Amino acid sequence: MTVSVSLGPRLQAVASLVPEGSILGDIGTDHAYLPIFLYETEKIAKAVAIDVHEGPYKSALTAVKSRKLGDSLDVRFGDGLMPLEVGEVNTLTLAGMGGRTMLEIFSARPDVMKGISNLILQPQGAEGAVRLTLLEQGWKLGFERLVEEDERIYVVMAFSKESGWGLDELQERETVWAQRLYPLAEKEQMTEKEFQSIVHILVWQFGPLILEGHKELLTKQFNEYRDRLLIQMKQMKKSNSPEIIEKIREVSYKLTLVEGLSSWQ
Repeated sequence: MTVSVSLGPRLQAVASLVPEGSILGDIGTDHAYLPIFLYETEKIAKAVAIDVHEGPYKSALTAVKSRKLGDSLDVRFGDGLMPLEVGEVNTLTLAGMGGRTMLEIFSARPDVMKGISNLILQPQGAEGAVRLTLLEQGWKLGFERLVEEDERIYVVMAFSKESGWGLDELQERETVWAQRLYPLAEKEQMTEKEFQSIVHILVWQFGPLILEGHKELLTKQFNEYRDRLLIQMKQMKKSNSPEIIEKIREVSYKLTLVEGLSSWQ
């Protein structure tokens, strides 16, 4: 079959993680390029493409109809998983939306989620919350990677009910990072509670699997994170309130530990 669309690096990374033969639900489909690509490359059997915004929904409908793929790719208008029937799809892709929005979408249809075997996600923000929430719900993290598009770094994650790393296994990696970084905590005279809290935030924000590799993009991501912290600290230093002073100390500790994470790459 002729492949009529090309994907950028971000969606290409998402597509690469979709299991062969999936029946796909693409949530927030935009122009439906991802399900079109996956069907034309014979990676999925069929798909339901959903968008809550009228413009993208109509664009997706036009893209599918113009290629005469309507028998296999069903474009629907609606919010999140609401247009789906229970058991209709077994794999979900969600890309380009906030991580907390993803979690809200999942929690709104637990009946649909029971029939889902694989999640391929590209959250924009709240990556740590996505990882921890899904792992706490029993999902396994099979793979995650960084990808760069238009000078911006994104993370793509693949969760499965059957295979991958569970929460307990990944918490062991958090413990390893705490051991590596502990000399910095002693040097900065952090309390044990402060140290453990910040390590937890950083490991799950950057990703326990990503921290073990992706050196070039991870270094760039560390630099961007440091820049954001420095801007935040500069703004906070304009205030002398006790609460802000405490927050400045926390940001300072984060900067120290991010430097420590970076030095291990």
